[in-house]
Amino acid sequence: MLKQVQFDNRNLHERVYIYLRDKIVLNQLPPGSRINYEELVEELGVSKTPLRDAVNRLQQEGLIEVKPRSGTFVSIPKVRDIVEIYDVRKALESQAIQLASPRIPKKVLESLLNEAGHAEAEIKKGNAETFFQADRQLHQTIIQFSENQRLISFMNTLELQIKWFGIIIAKDSDRPLQANDMHKRILTALYNEKVDEAKKLMEEHIEEIKLYTVADYS
Repeated sequence: MLKQVQFDNRNLHERVYIYLRDKIVLNQLPPGSRINYEELVEELGVSKTPLRDAVNRLQQEGLIEVKPRSGTFVSIPKVRDIVEIYDVRKALESQAIQLASPRIPKKVLESLLNEAGHAEAEIKKGNAETFFQADRQLHQTIIQFSENQRLISFMNTLELQIKWFGIIIAKDSDRPLQANDMHKRILTALYNEKVDEAKKLMEEHIEEIKLYTVADYS
């Protein structure tokens, strides 16, 4: 019998959504996995209504696909979607570097460099989770220091799929190390006020991630 997850009844629909979203984004339900309603109802101890609401939201966000007469499945990323998301991300994050560079304090960059160093040590021990945290912290910090609310809003709409793709491609153990090394180069360029170099490195970094992801799903 499945161990039942305990939920507070407050905001039940939101909690079920977050639970299922995180199982997908963290690759605990890999792309192509069938969504078993009965199993999830038992696991969560809820009725089908909040579960169906969660599935509908995740379908709108591109993480779940409902196939008539076949069932409900975790989406398999489509190459066109991957290319479009990363092309938009590359343009936005390059601009974020430009806008953030005069605003981001040196002590913040030092903290991010320290996180990257810690992430490298953990990756070498076989623990990639620290890298994922440092990765999102770096990108989100630069975006926030752009202080451009529309850019921040656009990036927020991409965040869920960016995180999902990032964890999917990390199944190749060399990729987190390569990405982390690029993070250190970007931060060092920013610290030394080499803005054009930092922008170029960020564009190369995101293009490389795009190519890895496309290769996995071509």
